[in-house]
Amino acid sequence: MTERSKKINSSDDIPKESDRQFLEKSNVGALMRDALSKIIANRPEDPISFLADYFDSIEESSSQVQKADQILKLTHYSRPMFESNVRMAYDALAGHRVSKGVHGVDGNVFVELLQALCRDLPEPVTQKLLQKMECRPYEAIHYDVFRSGVFTSCVLLDYVKLAELLFQSLDIQQSGKANKSLCDVVVEQLNTSLGSTRTDARRILESGYNLGVDGLYLALERAMSRTSRNASLQTCDQFVTEICDCFLSKVKKFG
Repeated sequence: MTERSKKINSSDDIPKESDRQFLEKSNVGALMRDALSKIIANRPEDPISFLADYFDSIEESSSQVQKADQILKLTHYSRPMFESNVRMAYDALAGHRVSKGVHGVDGNVFVELLQALCRDLPEPVTQKLLQKMECRPYEAIHYDVFRSGVFTSCVLLDYVKLAELLFQSLDIQQSGKANKSLCDVVVEQLNTSLGSTRTDARRILESGYNLGVDGLYLALERAMSRTSRNASLQTCDQFVTEICDCFLSKVKKFG
C-alpha cells in the first residue's frame, strides 16, 4: 500500500464531530437543559432523586397516567411550581380519547391517576376520597375539577403522615396497636374543632387549643384515668381511617 493510500485511509484524517455536535445530534443536550431547568424551577431537597424521577417520567414505556403521576411528584404542592406541574400532568393526559372526535381527560383516567397518587393510603380512605369525585367513567373532566382532585389528594397524603405520627405517640407499648379510648379522644377533639361553622375569633382560639399540645394532653389524661387495662385496641390503619373521615367530611363533592 502506497503512502498516499495510507494517508487517505488513515482514521486521523476522518473529520471528528465536536462534543457539542454529538450532544445535539443525540438530543442529550436538549434533554439535560430541560432537566436542569426543572431542577432550578422546583428546587428539590434531593436533586439526585428528583433527576431519577424526572427521567422515569419521560420514559417512552411509561403509560400516560404514570407520566402524570411522576410529573406531580416532581415538587411539593406547597411550592409555586406545583401549579405548573398540575397543568403539565393534565396536558399529558389530555390526548386520551373521551368520545368520538373529542380528546381530553375522562373519568376513568382521572380516577386512575388519583388511585396512583393515593396508593400508599388505606383502601377505605382512597374509596371515600373517590366518592367525592362524582364523575362518570367517560365524562370529560374540566381542568378545575382535575386540579381540585390532585390538590386534595396531595394534602390528604400529608395529613395521613401526620396522623400516623400521632398514632405512634398513642402506641405506648410500641406494639402496632393503641388504646382505642385514647384514639377516640383524639378523633373527638378533631371533630369538635372542625364541626362548628362559626368563624369568630373566640371559636378559632378554642379550636386551636383543642388540637394543641395542652388541649390534647388534658383530654388524654382524663381518658387515661377512665380507661381499664383490658380496654380494646386499635390498629394504625383503623385510626388513620377515622381521622381521615374528619378531613373528608369537610371536602365538598367535586361534581
